Amino acid sequence: MMSRLPGFLGLAQWRSFPLARRWKRCIFLVAALAVATPSLSAPAVVATIKPIHSLTAAVMAGVAEPKLLLGGAASPHSYALKPSDARALDGADLVIRVSPHLEVFLDKALTSLSAKARVVDLDRAAGLNLLAARASHGASSTAASPDEADVHFWLDPSNAVALAREIARQLSSIDPENAARYRANADALEARLVALDGELRKTLAGLSTRPFVVFHDVTQYLERRYDLNSLGTVTPSPERSPGAGSVAALRDAIREKGAVCIFAEPQFSPRLIDMLVEGTNAQRGVLDEIGVRIEAGPDQYFELMRANAHSIADCLRH
Repeated sequence: MMSRLPGFLGLAQWRSFPLARRWKRCIFLVAALAVATPSLSAPAVVATIKPIHSLTAAVMAGVAEPKLLLGGAASPHSYALKPSDARALDGADLVIRVSPHLEVFLDKALTSLSAKARVVDLDRAAGLNLLAARASHGASSTAASPDEADVHFWLDPSNAVALAREIARQLSSIDPENAARYRANADALEARLVALDGELRKTLAGLSTRPFVVFHDVTQYLERRYDLNSLGTVTPSPERSPGAGSVAALRDAIREKGAVCIFAEPQFSPRLIDMLVEGTNAQRGVLDEIGVRIEAGPDQYFELMRANAHSIADCLRH
């Protein structure tokens, strides 16, 4: 026999309430459950990497939670889909990725998705400030097309605003019932991102004369947004190790130009960084463009950006 009723009251206590009060309490509990429980008709959404999942989760707050495809220390440069990933993709209404030039591991899987799934390439979002990918470490263009762009554009908070707007637009298109919620969430997220931008600007102020080297070219958007000074990269692509001649030339450049810090990435072996630091005055630092060690969720993007800003500032001011 059921001994507990709405609000976890005892049966005798519940029966002692006047009828009108019972109805009011039932209505309150139903309303509370409606707020706390995701809609049964909410779309099934898959986001590829943690920063994009974070922005998507913030836009979907109060409706449903998106699924993250690459958890843990996985890198989109070298990821292999698991059977559970394939099932999630097959059941998705919306698949949100950065660019076909980043999550290349998805190409084959996306060709076999169910017809209902819509794939969103965020590099096509309106309002993005896209920088051209650098063939060598030098000047870049702000008028890049998506096919020519540096794909790490989420590392500029002003671009994150454009991404949030695009995510809200795509969600509203497939789920008009919750469109107002998505728009309101995107508005709130934009306000937080604007505040974050101001915070990061203060953290990274005055570092333009402190040169550094990165493992691969992930900092271009940070450099442009916050006036930072990167000398070059350890490798043009994380899938390729540089030859001995390239390592020697970069070590010479580090000495000659006075690089203050060399940044590794947690997804990749630090062996090359150790080789470059040896015999120089450069310090070791860590940059993580995805936030592999930060718990996924709507706050992950903010924690990621703050962690990278503090890592840069701490190493360059050492």
